[in-house]
Amino acid sequence: MRFKYGLILLFNLWLPFLTDAQEDVIPKLRDQFSAASNDTLRLNTAKQLFGQYVYTQVDSAIYFAEQVVALAEKLKSKKEMLNGNNYLSVALSIKGDYEKAAVYAEETLRLHTEAGDSINMAYTYNNLGLNYTYAGDYLKASENLIAAARIKEALVRNGTSSADADLASTIMNLGVVYQNQLDTAQAKAYFEQAIEEAAKAGNDRVGAQSQLSLGNILIEQGESSEALKMMLSAEAVFKTSGDLFSLGKLYNNITLAYAGLEQGREVVRYANLAIETNRQIGNQYSEALGFVYLGLGYIKTRQYRQAIRESNKALIYGEENEANDIRLGALKNLYEAYEALGDYKKAFDFSLRFKEVDELIFAEERAEQIERLSAAYEADKREIEIDNLNKEAELQSLELSKANSERKLLLTLLLSVLIILSLLMYLYRKIVLNKRLLGAKNDELESLNKTKDRFFAIVAHDLRGHIAAFQGTGRLLKHFSAKNDQEKIEKITSEIDNNAGNLSHLLDNLLHWSMEQLHGYKPKPERVNVAEVIDELISIYLPLAKVKGLTLRSELTEDVLVVADRDSLFLIFRNLIANALKFTEDGEVIITGERTEKQWRIAVCDTGIGIPEILQAKLFAIGEEKIRRGTANEKGTGLGLNLAFEFSRMNEGILECESTEGQGTCFYVTLPHV
Repeated sequence: MRFKYGLILLFNLWLPFLTDAQEDVIPKLRDQFSAASNDTLRLNTAKQLFGQYVYTQVDSAIYFAEQVVALAEKLKSKKEMLNGNNYLSVALSIKGDYEKAAVYAEETLRLHTEAGDSINMAYTYNNLGLNYTYAGDYLKASENLIAAARIKEALVRNGTSSADADLASTIMNLGVVYQNQLDTAQAKAYFEQAIEEAAKAGNDRVGAQSQLSLGNILIEQGESSEALKMMLSAEAVFKTSGDLFSLGKLYNNITLAYAGLEQGREVVRYANLAIETNRQIGNQYSEALGFVYLGLGYIKTRQYRQAIRESNKALIYGEENEANDIRLGALKNLYEAYEALGDYKKAFDFSLRFKEVDELIFAEERAEQIERLSAAYEADKREIEIDNLNKEAELQSLELSKANSERKLLLTLLLSVLIILSLLMYLYRKIVLNKRLLGAKNDELESLNKTKDRFFAIVAHDLRGHIAAFQGTGRLLKHFSAKNDQEKIEKITSEIDNNAGNLSHLLDNLLHWSMEQLHGYKPKPERVNVAEVIDELISIYLPLAKVKGLTLRSELTEDVLVVADRDSLFLIFRNLIANALKFTEDGEVIITGERTEKQWRIAVCDTGIGIPEILQAKLFAIGEEKIRRGTANEKGTGLGLNLAFEFSRMNEGILECESTEGQGTCFYVTLPHV
């Protein structure tokens, strides 16, 4: 199953009074808060309540953090105001409001920096790094965590105790960032270093967190037995400390280790513990993950009805919250369970849904990969720009110093100096102008590269979809051939023919596009009768039109003679007619022509679903934001219209569009006539 492991990250909270969460402590503290005789006592009690709730009931933690801020304002205590802002930043990050959490953390960091408070600067950098980790911005996360680690290392060298500096938690958090970026080797090194540092500081909790994270890597590497030893030793620490947040994630990960060891009964046992623990703290995502693992455990113990029941619970959460990894695991359990029960129809239905979600996750992961590469590129680009600016500043400083010396020593050469300075200014302006032009070209190149990346991701996804369709229909064809079910075999062969036609259309477009991009396509203008081209295309697409119940006809009754490349015209009108059929559910597609003094204007009009106004501005560009499925769920890459536009231009023609959403669309191709 494709899941992100339950990774734990540790915030730094300056709470010297913080004790392990205990059920009997919280009611007493709430009574003390309500009955407090003064605001100072109420503020200290609110801080203790925040510490009790932060990893168990985050909404209650936010409430008491807000109470700390309000009471600090009332008491005019700058120190307690900083504490309150820090608490709010941590709680909001745990809740998932990363943008608001970053605002509080940045303000807290600014005030600690002004005050020269190194330890709280390190704590705040650590918390900012975690917030960006949860938000998925790993570049900013690593920058802030490294800043925190450097300050903490300096504090330890200067005499601060390892326990107070809490260097181990920041090292562990860096490991989590690298694990999220799939750099397993670097992550493993950080987790091992964190375990050693936690042992020095006597910090059992951070040591247990690091063992859990290292266990995750061992599971990925197939070392489930070794991973299980580490995580079971961490269980006692989390139970003793009352850290339900970490314990719930730990139980989910233990189920994975037992699943790798094919111990189904233990998978069921720990999945139930995960569900119960995560339900206590309101962590619905981890609870739903527990239901997926519980379904897996029941499959491994051959209790298929129970597996279906628990997996459906996970699927409901996944559908309602668009949690695709939860959906994927639940759907896999369901189709395996129904297959084991012999209900092949339901098994087949769930397998199709599984493939659909799997393709969606693949596309998302591809997009995330491109974003990570883009972020790395931007970081390198910023460093180069800063280096260039520093060099320019040094060069300007040297030039000014030289000019001042020459003015003092050689007053008689003032005119020559002025000429030299004027020349330097001219050169400087020329350099600036060239840099601006270069910057504009770089921006254009960056935009083209991003468009190319998106386009290749789209094409890869569509090719993968067509190939997957052939694989699936091939297996079905083999299945029904064995049963000699002719009716279903004919239906499947029809689908294969349709998929082959779509794939051929896609590959044809890709061939023409690649030739055009490489400037390998040169139009050969000649006298061409457009009516003959249209009639040939109608004979090709008429069967498809009949399948969809559409009318496809041409009203070009006379010779429509133009000067153009015949192959180009065939490609242009093939894409326009194919698009018109794709986005028309009921009605007709008509091709008409109008002659002016120097041109023919050919129209391909349909009565389809039309094009939203927001998409019309970028209609002829390549980009995934304008890709839609047809009325019969047909796939496309958005390449056809781009090719039609470019090939019209290469033949000294114009391609235009008029469309009203819900009423239909007309594409007009204007070409010079004979």
